[in-house]
Amino acid sequence: MTDEPSERLIEQRIRNRIYEILEILADCDGGVDLVGIKGYFDLFEDFVHRPSIEAGTSALSKDERAIVLEIAEFLEAACETNPDFTKAEFIESDWPARIAPTARDARTLFLRRGLFSEKIEEAEPGQPAAIAAGRWPA
Repeated sequence: MTDEPSERLIEQRIRNRIYEILEILADCDGGVDLVGIKGYFDLFEDFVHRPSIEAGTSALSKDERAIVLEIAEFLEAACETNPDFTKAEFIESDWPARIAPTARDARTLFLRRGLFSEKIEEAEPGQPAAIAAGRWPA
């Protein structure tokens, strides 16, 4: 029988997945080539529009949350421009080139804190929650 991960651990994993998606968005046209047009939009959308992120209660810092939501606005604006973009049309539209610099900034911001553990709850990357709360493991 497997234990269900805690909400905190799920939030940590989501933050790590968002970082991976930022890598794709930061790669500009290469990111679109890697995941295709649907993947480019849907991967980010799948992780960003969560109640915890929108409410500011996720593992994202305030600054990380702000830049992630800024990227979401870029993607929404691109989609509104032409909801039926082909991959070639999207690349030609220059949207990936406009989104990539913000994605690079977000990636840098995420790496300042580092990535969270996928297996144990942490207050901050590299700081298990028990230790951060002043409770040392036995």
